Amino acid sequence: MAKYTVAQHITRFFWLPRGTERHQPTSYARLTGIWLASIAVGTAVTAAGGAEEYGGADIMMVIVVLNVIDDIITGVRHRWPAALAAVALLYGGSRLTGAVLSDSLDTDWATTIAAAVGVTLSLAATATLTRLPQRPATTAR
Repeated sequence: MAKYTVAQHITRFFWLPRGTERHQPTSYARLTGIWLASIAVGTAVTAAGGAEEYGGADIMMVIVVLNVIDDIITGVRHRWPAALAAVALLYGGSRLTGAVLSDSLDTDWATTIAAAVGVTLSLAATATLTRLPQRPATTAR
């Protein structure tokens, strides 16, 4: 019985049962607050000179990943594609921007700006994908 309960909880995490009401996506106001807070924290850590010790860019990325995990846990529609796109854009956008800015700025500031670009792209992807309409149900012929 306990084995079935564990399997049921794991299955529910990945696939909500049919007919289960989906939660609304994260509001634009909350996403804007998360975006501003992550950029403010990352910039403050970098400006204070603690980028190497505390990782201002890493803190920014962790804040966004926690938001993505929150969407997964609450059962937002299209949460898995949104999470995949958010993490891919977070990593890819920050790496690409970091490569472009590495020679023109101080290393800490280049990393922070690159993380800010990744955070912006990631939150934009999450906001867009979680608001896509649900596909119509197909009927068997």
